[in-house]
Parts: sequence; C-alpha cells; structure tokens
Amino acid sequence: MRKISLLTTGGTIASQPTTNGLAPSLNPADLLRHIPGIEDLCQLETEELFSLDSTHIQPRHWQLMARRIYEKLPQTDGIVLCHGTDTMAYTAAALFTMLPGLDKPVILTGSQLPFDAAHTDARRNLQDAFRVCASGLFSGVFLVFDGTVISGSCAHKVHTRELHGFTSINFPEAGSVKNGSVLKNKDPRLPWNIPDPAGPQTPQLADTLDPNIFLLKLIPGLDSRILDHIQKLGYAGILIEAFGSGGIPGLDGHFLDGIKRCTSQGIPVVVTTQCNQGPADLEIYEVGVRAAAAGAICGRDLSTEMLTVRLMWALGQTREPDQIREMLFPFAM
Repeated sequence: MRKISLLTTGGTIASQPTTNGLAPSLNPADLLRHIPGIEDLCQLETEELFSLDSTHIQPRHWQLMARRIYEKLPQTDGIVLCHGTDTMAYTAAALFTMLPGLDKPVILTGSQLPFDAAHTDARRNLQDAFRVCASGLFSGVFLVFDGTVISGSCAHKVHTRELHGFTSINFPEAGSVKNGSVLKNKDPRLPWNIPDPAGPQTPQLADTLDPNIFLLKLIPGLDSRILDHIQKLGYAGILIEAFGSGGIPGLDGHFLDGIKRCTSQGIPVVVTTQCNQGPADLEIYEVGVRAAAAGAICGRDLSTEMLTVRLMWALGQTREPDQIREMLFPFAM
C-alpha cells in the first residue's frame, strides 16, 4: 500500500461560511472525515502548511510548498496538495518549474464548492486526487479536477462557478478518472511523456525566483509609453499578452521602440497571445516579425501562467538575455 502525504493550504475545499463569506477553516483531519474509506487506498500522513484563500498566495508561498514537498519526497510515495482554485494553475506551474526531475506524483486539487454545499465537487476531486496519486501511473506535477488529469505545465482556470473549472492549454489532458478508475493518455508526443535522455529522474529543488515582473495585456488604444513607465518602475521582466498570434501595434513604431529600449537595458520582453488556445508565433505576420526584430521573445505554446512563473524563475537564475530565452521553455515543442 502506497504512502501518501496530504498537504493543505486552504481554499474553497477547506472553507466554511462566515459573516463575511466563505473562508478557509477546515484542517486536514476535517477534510479526510468527508471521504471515509480513503485509508483502504493508501497509508496517510497529513500536514497543514497554511490556511489561505488562494487569492492571497504569493511566490513566497510557492517556495514554501516546493521546499516542504522536496523534504517529504524521501518518506512518501506521492503527495496530494489541496489548494484554492483561483491561483491553483499558477501554483501548479510553479511547482512544475521548481521541482524538476520528480520521480513521484505531486497532485494538486481543490473544489469550486465547499464540502457542505449541495452538489459539491469537493469530495469527488479529493478522492480522485488520491486515486491518481496512488495509481503509480504518473510522476511529476499534475492538477486533478472534475475527472481530468492536467499537467502542471498546462493548467488554466476557465470558469468561476462550473465544476469543470480547468482546461489544459495547447496540450491534451494527461489522463482522466472515470468511475473510480484512473486512465493515462500515453501519447508519446505529450510533454510529460518525453523521455529523459539522461536516464532515471532525480528530484531537484530549484526554488530561486525573482517575482519582479509585469504582465501587460494589450487593448486597442493603449498608450505605448506604458512600457517606459514599467521600465522606470524597476521591473526586471515584462510579459505582454498581445493580439492574435502575437501582434504588437507598430504603425507609429512607438510600441516597437519601447520594446527595443527595454531589451537594450537587459529587461526581457516576452510576447504571448491573449487567446486561450493556440501558440504565439512571431513569424507569421509583420506585426509579429517586427516585434521579434525589436528583441521580443516569443512565448510559443506556454500558457500565461506558465510563462509568468518561468520568467520569474529564469530571472532568479540569471540576467543574461540568451540564457533567459533558453530557460523559459521546459520541454521541446
């Protein structure tokens, strides 16, 4: 029987009503009381890391989670991490990035509704997370929600209320849970199935981050001087959600000049798309080609959540532009 560690951080799955709305209050023992019989599936140990609405989660919390998971890996066969849904995709991307070489599963889950709500999804999601963790089919960071298994590198929250709250960006789901059975997508083209050329995986902890980045979403009419203001505020990196496949307005040249000024000062500018699906590609249209010529890095297939974390992580290691460009992408695409 596999030994699994349950780590909790708060979120809706641990929340109860208060006079000011839902707030986390349930501890790990409270959660487990809602899924009787789980001890027949695995040996359990529990720990509460903190109890927060995930809106409050910051990069320092990602580091705390990563360090505690890394410490517990030698004593466990897998980890289930309960987390609020609002920033769960960011945390999944962060753990995917900061814990390379995982040879055991780290499964994030949560719920759209608390345990005592009618038609709650909390019980199913937590049960499914344990099933996936104990299945022996997965190693690495994954998010389990509404019967789907999503790589931590691809998760994105798509709905504030519907139980199917998450989707996988630009890659198929890694697997599913149907009627209590865990299924894995074995397509070898998927990023989590790419074999390690160096052989067996060795877990590592790479948790140095520089969270001092700015996410800019373009809208028609946005003043291009915004890039100069961002630069003057001292941000170390800029991520731009551009139009379509990565279009940057350039008729007057001001946005492109702003990108050039930033990159010339050693501030990486990464351009991605505002679309939920499909890659950024700066080689199709003139509005992308000129952005690349100005020094912008194409975000390719990565989600905004993953690019955010990867840019923080790369800046935590180096300020060398070419190294940052290489470090942004965790697998071949």
